[in-house]
Order: sequence, then structure tokens, then C-alpha cells
Amino acid sequence: MIEVTAMVRVFFSVGDASGDLYAAEVAKALRQICPNWGLEGIGGVEMLRAGVRLWRYTTPFSAFGFWSSVQTALRFWLATAWQVRRRLLREPPDLFVPVDLGAFNRRLLLPLAEQGVRVFYFVPPSFWGVPPERLRPFVHPNITFAPIYEWQAEKLEQIGAQVLWFGHPLVDILLPYRDLSPSIALKALRLPEDRTIVGLFPGSRLTTVRENLPLLLQTAQQVHQQVQKVHFAVGLPAGWRLEWVRPLLDRYASRLPLSLHFGQTRALLRACTLALLVAGTVTLEAACLGTPSVMVFWTGWLNRVQAHWLRWRGVNVLQLGPFALPNRLLGEVVMPEFVGWHATPEQISEVAMQLLLNAEQRETLRQRLLQVWDKLGEPGCAFRIATFLRQWLSEQRSSVPSYAANLPTLRGDLTR
Repeated sequence: MIEVTAMVRVFFSVGDASGDLYAAEVAKALRQICPNWGLEGIGGVEMLRAGVRLWRYTTPFSAFGFWSSVQTALRFWLATAWQVRRRLLREPPDLFVPVDLGAFNRRLLLPLAEQGVRVFYFVPPSFWGVPPERLRPFVHPNITFAPIYEWQAEKLEQIGAQVLWFGHPLVDILLPYRDLSPSIALKALRLPEDRTIVGLFPGSRLTTVRENLPLLLQTAQQVHQQVQKVHFAVGLPAGWRLEWVRPLLDRYASRLPLSLHFGQTRALLRACTLALLVAGTVTLEAACLGTPSVMVFWTGWLNRVQAHWLRWRGVNVLQLGPFALPNRLLGEVVMPEFVGWHATPEQISEVAMQLLLNAEQRETLRQRLLQVWDKLGEPGCAFRIATFLRQWLSEQRSSVPSYAANLPTLRGDLTR
């Protein structure tokens, strides 16, 4: 039994910007409820601001797609993963909180759980393509999974793993911005008020940005040819450096009216007339903030070769959609999306122009996207998690604490 008033070591394992944001929310709630607990981890700027002592800065290392992951994996394993794994197994924490980053985190679940560490997997991967029998070892009294989407839980529930629902952390994160007026957002970001603002959001992973920012900038060039009084605002994660994207800007945006904004995604979404977004959490943020948006996703040539191979094997990747998170939650394509071979500057700019020139069409899209907000559940997700973790670590038995009895009712909000 662990006394919650005593020093408890908590380790967060995070690899991308959205995971960094979610982990930071939980960390802030733990700071309020359990001020004596020691918070450590690997992650990014948001966790650092929340008072987590970082072992390594990892958010640039994440990737989307198998071959993009391979490109970053060598650097990640050499610089971080191997050292972190060895140290964690040698000096295990009391509580391990992995957030996404499945390729690394799932290999630590059982080794740490077998040592008596409580493992709380927040935002687990969907384990797409993994046979259920390979997941059965994760049915362990010291492992709890906390998904935020229905598809993340399907296989885990099939094998009888311990799955609890706490809601979605974005609800609390976005609440202050839902009432932010576009005019105030424009002034705060020093954007021109006499121009139409088109936001470009190329993602939060280095590989994704390098693969998709050229596509967004080429699309912007085509839009600019048709709409002169337009300004393009590029939203990039906090903690990024200009030199990471400068070569792309020099090559594709030398004549565009353009500004860069670091760590101001939500304010920028409120200031936009239209947003062009790369697939990811930002699509969900845009929907909940009522920003008319178009989702795109382009990937490196090795991933495209893999997609061709899968298609030859009878699996058409492009038919696995919808890909934008709002569309998956709504069960239909509401936010226009262009993925893979369909993601061309010509096709994207055509839809973008239709939205820019038709205020009624933009408003219809905005209202439909706002329906996503009701799918995310009630505020207080991070506080509920922190309360659960405090009680879970205070109980001697390995079963789920009584506090969790009412948590599954939140699932109705996530899936209705």
C-alpha cells in the first residue's frame, strides 16, 4: 500500500505534441491533488510548463506511418529510447503513465507491471492490424487503459483488459477559446484585419511537416492567385525552431503574404476564415472551435510504396477512412478530406476557394463541425484521472478502486 501523502514517483512517457498536451493536463491536476508527488517523464514543452521534470525532449521524434517511423526510429532509439528503457527498468517508478507512442510504450507495459508498477495507459493506440491473442498479456491487474475514442478500446475490451473512460482532455483545454472572438484573436496575433486569414497547420511531427508543408504552401500559392487580399498564417507547435522549416518556406513561400505562429494553435484557429489542416488532433480542435476547415494528408514515397503493396494484397488504405477525427466521430465526411493521391494542390485549392467565396457554405460547415463538441463528454477529464490515480495507488489490492464505478457512464458521451 502506498501512502498518497508520501513521495510517489510518476513517470509520463510521451512522444508527440498532442500527447504532451494531454499529459500536461493530467500533471497539473496531480499537482493540485497530490502536491508531494514527483513528476518525471519524456515529452515536450507543455509538460515542462506543467512542472514535469523532463529526462528527454521527444516530441520531434514521433512519426505517422510505418516508413516515416523507421526514418525517425534510429535517431530516437540511439538518443533516447534505449537509455530511458534501461533506466526505467532499473529504477521503476510507482506509477507509469504512457500517452500514445505505442511503438515504444507498449513494450514497457508488462516489464513494469510485473515489477509492481501501476501502469495507466492514457490514449492507447488502436492496435490496428494486431491480432487480439497478441494483446492478451495486457490483461494484468496493474494495467489500466484509458481511451478517449471508441476505436482505441475495441480490441482491448475483446480480450478483457481493464478499460475505463474518463472523457476527453480537449474539453477543458478548448473551453477558454470557444468564447474568444475572431477580432480579439486577430489583434492578439497581430494579423491584418483587412485581409482574409487562411490558416495552414502542417502538423506537429517533423516528418509530417516536411512531407505536408510543401503541399499546403503550393495550395496557398494557387489560392493567392485567385484571392489577392489574403494572408496565410502557419501554425506550428510550441518549442519549434524556425530553422526546421526555413528551407521549405524559402522554396515554396518566398512570395506569399505569410506569418509564422508558434504555440498559438487555438487562438489562430479562432482568427481564421478557413483552415487547411494536416490529419491529427488539430482537426478536432478546429471542429470544436467552429473553424471551417479542409483536412489533407500526404506522406513520404516509402509509405506510398507500402500503400501500393497493401492495395496489391487487397487492402485499399484509402478506403479505410474517414481519416479526419471529426468525421470519424460524426460517422460521415463533414470536413472535406484529401488523402494520399487525392491530395493535390489543384483539388484542395478548388474546395478551399468554394468555401472562401461562399459565406453560407462556410457557415453550414461550421455548424455541422460544432456537433463534434457534444461527442467529447463533460469537462473535468484530467481531474477525474488524477482522483482515480490517487485512490488506485492508495489501495493495497490490485482491483479497480471504487471511485471508478461511475466512470464508464462517460462513454455514452464519447460515442453518441
